[in-house]
Order: sequence, then C-alpha cells, then structure tokens
Amino acid sequence: MTRPWLLVALVGLAYAQAPQFAVEGRVTYAASYPLGRWEGTNSTASGQVRWEVESGVLEGRICVDLRAFDSGNPLRDADSRGVFEVNKYPQSCFQPTRLLRQGEGVSVVGILDLHGVRREIRIVGSLSQEGAAYRFRGAFETKFSEWNLERPSLLFLRVDDPVQVRLEARVEPR
Repeated sequence: MTRPWLLVALVGLAYAQAPQFAVEGRVTYAASYPLGRWEGTNSTASGQVRWEVESGVLEGRICVDLRAFDSGNPLRDADSRGVFEVNKYPQSCFQPTRLLRQGEGVSVVGILDLHGVRREIRIVGSLSQEGAAYRFRGAFETKFSEWNLERPSLLFLRVDDPVQVRLEARVEPR
C-alpha cells in the first residue's frame, strides 16, 4: 500500500532544502519619443529565492519600489510616478519560476505583478558565477498597454511603445 502523504512530505522536504539566495539589484528602463531618448534607473530591487541549480526550478519574490526611478529629470520622474500610480501600486514584484539554460545564455521565466496586472514574462540574459554568488544580467521588452498603463505624453508627443527593461542582480547564498 502506498502512502501518498509520505511522497508529498518527502518532495516538500527535498524542496525545502533547496539553496536559498538573497537577491539585490537594479532595474533600468529605456524609453523614447520622437524628439529624444532617456533611461531611468532604480536600485531598490531586492528579495529572496530558492533555486535548485541543477533543475532550474525557482521560487521566491523580488520587488522594486516604483517611487525610486531616477532619470536625471525630476519632472519626468514625477510623471513616471503618476503613470505607475504609486499611491495605489507602490511596488512591482517578480516571482521567478524557472531558469532555462540556452547555450551561453539563460532565460528567467516568472510572473511580474505591475499596476495590479500579473503576466508571465521571460527575461533573456546571462548568468555568471562570482565565487559562491551569481551575477544575472538580462532584458525584456514590454508595452504600456500590457499593464493597463497610460502612455505618457509631452505636449502632443507620446512615449514610444515598447519600452526596453534591463535588469542586473547579484544572487548570493544565504
């Protein structure tokens, strides 16, 4: 007679022992409109993940304070806080589910929660080992409409869609 509860307990115990990592990093968006291009950077990305290095299974949460983007222009940064509606949605969180190795590169797949919308995204990039830690660099493109965000405008010029998002994170064992 099999005991399904025993199998569930053993799988849960094995996963609970997956290595845990602290994540700290930076998010940069690159946006443009017909008269120019700019970037905004946010260094508040932080969280924790469990990562089974061999299988690529990930679980955890990494969040960014949406009030902290800095483009070097205080008026533009105030506009971005308005677009994100930071009083209602002060942060954006990513829940990674797996890391896929693709030759020299990797993709991190997971659910991004932004402006009350949850969508699966794929961040394509690279992963390098630094001692016991790892460095991830990756990027993805997205559109304002995917997150129910109003595209910002200046006079009669709207910000272009899509927007490029780059990420860099240091992932250290806990």
